[in-house]
Amino acid sequence: MSDIDLAFKRLEGLDLSAIESRGDWGLGRMFSHLAQGVEFSMHGYPVQKPKLFQATVGTLAFKVFSAKGKMSHGLNEPIPGEVVAEISASEGLGRLWSSLETFRDFEGPMQPHFAYGGLSKTQFGKAHLLHIENHLEEVG
Repeated sequence: MSDIDLAFKRLEGLDLSAIESRGDWGLGRMFSHLAQGVEFSMHGYPVQKPKLFQATVGTLAFKVFSAKGKMSHGLNEPIPGEVVAEISASEGLGRLWSSLETFRDFEGPMQPHFAYGGLSKTQFGKAHLLHIENHLEEVG
């Protein structure tokens, strides 16, 4: 099963009427943030970290997260250039679901991650799954 399929499986089990965010962001804001990360991987991140950062710290961070199967990052930090959106949980989850469907079917070139630099589609799938799982740690 692909990482994107695992992401769908993880999201389809969410009952929005029975969960809430324990973090700084509401569910809609969190899901919108996750969706934008997926969208940016296909269409370009608005702001990039310096190439030196991507080639050193960014590459190492992705390798560590990937090897551990777990990401850890500031859960209230927007993606640089992200449009902050306070929307309902159902709207946010719908946007995330749609972005993952688009990503799954996407055949164009992947755009460099703002921190990790160039990633393959498979690597981005892993990054998106780990990002989703990291944010869901604040949901209960």
